[in-house]
Amino acid sequence: MLVITTRAIKLIENTLSIEKEAQKIMRLFSIILLLMVLLIPVLGCSKPESKVAGKWINEKTSSSIEFNSDKTGVIHQRTQVGLPPDLAFRWKMVNDGQFEVEVTVPGNPTPSKATGKLEGNDILVLQNDTFKKMK
Repeated sequence: MLVITTRAIKLIENTLSIEKEAQKIMRLFSIILLLMVLLIPVLGCSKPESKVAGKWINEKTSSSIEFNSDKTGVIHQRTQVGLPPDLAFRWKMVNDGQFEVEVTVPGNPTPSKATGKLEGNDILVLQNDTFKKMK
């Protein structure tokens, strides 16, 4: 009878040990799941502004355009005779993936407006000009 009791005690101890390990694993799984739920909105839903910000180049004309995160920017143009090589502008998002640029041209009191849109992650179209994101 003593042998059966000792075996029963060892079996109960093993079972309790397994249950403690299972609880640790479940606690760890719960923490990982909670972190994933909290990070999905942060990683998966970046603002459209962050996709526009950066430097873009027009491979046909070698002109480039730089969108700053503070909603300002500079057009470094190479082809327009009579305009300075760098034109400052302000920009804003108007819809998801669409934006408006307001360019200040020296000597013209009224800013010029242009619209553009993102096509994927690395193509930007401003009026009829296509720019590729520089990496």
